[in-house]
Amino acid sequence: MKSIEKKRLWMFIAIAYGVTVLMSLLMIVGKNNGKDLTAFVNVQMAYPMCGVILGKLFFREEDKKLPMAGYITVLVTTAIMMVLAILSVFLPEVMIDNGITEYSNWNIYSQYVLIAGSFVAYILFWVCGKEKRANAGLSRNKVKLSILLVILFIVLYLLRSLISSLMFDALTGGSNIDTLSGSLMDPTIIRVLIALAINFPLTFIAFLGEEYGWRYYLQPIMQKKFGLRLGVLLLGLVWAVWHIFVDYLFYAKETGLQMFVSQIITCLAMAIFFGYAFMKTENIWAISIMHYINNNMIAVFAGGDANVLQNQTVTWGMLPIMLVQNILFFLFILAPVYGKLRKDKEEQKNA
Repeated sequence: MKSIEKKRLWMFIAIAYGVTVLMSLLMIVGKNNGKDLTAFVNVQMAYPMCGVILGKLFFREEDKKLPMAGYITVLVTTAIMMVLAILSVFLPEVMIDNGITEYSNWNIYSQYVLIAGSFVAYILFWVCGKEKRANAGLSRNKVKLSILLVILFIVLYLLRSLISSLMFDALTGGSNIDTLSGSLMDPTIIRVLIALAINFPLTFIAFLGEEYGWRYYLQPIMQKKFGLRLGVLLLGLVWAVWHIFVDYLFYAKETGLQMFVSQIITCLAMAIFFGYAFMKTENIWAISIMHYINNNMIAVFAGGDANVLQNQTVTWGMLPIMLVQNILFFLFILAPVYGKLRKDKEEQKNA
């Protein structure tokens, strides 16, 4: 690894992990004071992208033009959201009812900043020019294939939900499958799905924020070091560890360890499929849309209640079901594209 690449990697680690740890210490204070921590979760998703951007800016290749306006917008948006998250720990909190559930005023402020920043950055990344987008890894490559893979992800996601519902019903005698089918036919859910389809440009910083770090930046490094398959599996583990504080402090305060194990399962499954899709398309926008769908569909099936993501209860008995329901994504590790590097080396050796 060249010197400039090492410096960029250390910058990425410092921002993606270092800032996450520091902000998580404040999350502990907020949790002990009974504060809503959603503003912290909102901004954490942007840290990986900020690590990549700062690495590109501080250790810049002079001959490469970058989408500076878009980059700066992402950094400023993240900085403002960080300030709001910190203020939420020390200043009074007001709960606001939107008709579905109650949201903290700090969460709403954070969402407003995310929406404004995402809207501006999205336009700036569109108009910056092909050369700058290519240098930043933001080109919209293989659009038709990307659309097909996004559709495939949605189908697999719904099949995963179906498998999970069938297994829970078989074990508990419940009616999860009826709830799932009812949700898909519910006019309210359909309206939320339509809104979801057009809202990506208004929140994309959060989802590109993760994928720009994990898939665009870190995946090629891990795969070059450890091979295509092992590299993507280790990336899934690294990604899961990055979630450990929100697992214990936000997603499942009472069952943090079980939540962390379930996070490992989910991140490995998603790392395999997202990694596959990125290798096939090199279109980080498509992967960000998949991430956006994955995170938002949970709230969609809850009738639009985003608070369903926090204070979950995960039991040890649920983990084997999670393993089975994610088998559809795990199977992509056998895709031929994951054997491409070995095939290329064999061809070079024979030549």
